[in-house]
Amino acid sequence: MRIVPIRGLLALLYMFGTLSLSALPGRRVSRWGLTPFQLDMLHIPLFTGLALVTLWALVGPRNKRALWVFAGLTLFAGLDEIVQLWVPGRVASFADFARDTLGIAIGIGLPELARPVALALRRESDQ
Repeated sequence: MRIVPIRGLLALLYMFGTLSLSALPGRRVSRWGLTPFQLDMLHIPLFTGLALVTLWALVGPRNKRALWVFAGLTLFAGLDEIVQLWVPGRVASFADFARDTLGIAIGIGLPELARPVALALRRESDQ
């Protein structure tokens, strides 16, 4: 398995952006005007996108990539929650970690769901 350099850089930038959002003080986040429920639910698409970008950065067997991305990003999600222990007005939450993990699973699953459609379209265009 290998990392495509420019894609890997984009995945790292996405991770850095995610950590940057987690490091924002709670006072600043509250100015966004989102409800606590909305903020909680944002974890899912944020980590879905991270999983998609990370999968895109890796080249290798699909199952192996999925396993590595799931394991690595789950560890990252845990680190992301731990960082919030030291951020004023923020808390580390197992529920947020679970939403992050759900987003990762969705991000890994989406390409697999789209795969049969892509293969069918490819076969149709080859005819």
